[in-house]
Amino acid sequence: MKTHFLFLLLLLPLLMGGCKKTTPGGELKINVEYERQSGRGSNQWAVWIEDSEGYMVKTLFVTRFTADGGFIPRPGCVPLWVSKAQPNDLSQEAVDAFSGATPLSGMQTYVWDLTDADGNPVGKGDYVVMVEATLYGNSQVVYRAPVTIDNKEWPLISLEPVYTSDDETNRGMIQSVSVEYLIGQ
Repeated sequence: MKTHFLFLLLLLPLLMGGCKKTTPGGELKINVEYERQSGRGSNQWAVWIEDSEGYMVKTLFVTRFTADGGFIPRPGCVPLWVSKAQPNDLSQEAVDAFSGATPLSGMQTYVWDLTDADGNPVGKGDYVVMVEATLYGNSQVVYRAPVTIDNKEWPLISLEPVYTSDDETNRGMIQSVSVEYLIGQ
């Protein structure tokens, strides 16, 4: 009996080590070309990462107005992000970590350090990059990119927009979105 117990004690670290997620290296860069627009209900957007099942992994950025409850008087403010992130359930400290003022026009770059919202490294696997912007009122554009994180660097890819409305007002707000996975950064 003691021999079996000793054998299990020696084997346990090996078994536990085999269950660990393999942590990838590098970072994912998301580039958003932004042009400030005029009009009520515009210039709001969010950038986040989901797992392959559609669950929120981490918010990289959301405009402060939306994060601080702007979605309550204006339900059209990045509604997909609001439904995933549940900002009413987050502490002010958590919101402050990823929200910011609406930036000036120009290229904005957001970097995912391959950690989750709690700062824990994620494992290799399939994820989804999400960018959602409210163009005007209840009109949004969504950019979605399934990505595989597996220590194999891949070049810059451009994402295609999906508009939620035929309204063309402020369609120039988010002019392009691209994603790049870099190893050893």
